[in-house]
Amino acid sequence: MRLPTEQLINKIEDLSNGLTPEQLSSFFDIINAMSALVEEAGEFKEGHKDGRKAKPARTSVLSNTVH
Repeated sequence: MRLPTEQLINKIEDLSNGLTPEQLSSFFDIINAMSALVEEAGEFKEGHKDGRKAKPARTSVLSNTVH
């Protein structure tokens, strides 16, 4: 699902309302990890234009895990 930026921000705010500080920290860790994946996908796509090789994807470790 693709949303305009303002709607996406509103949804993130709605989802994060009422979370404890620990839950909020985990929530933002997930958002950050997803942002990194999107950025890496863009780099990968750009690297494959015109037959160029892409840089190896960086890996990140989440500091908190949601169970």
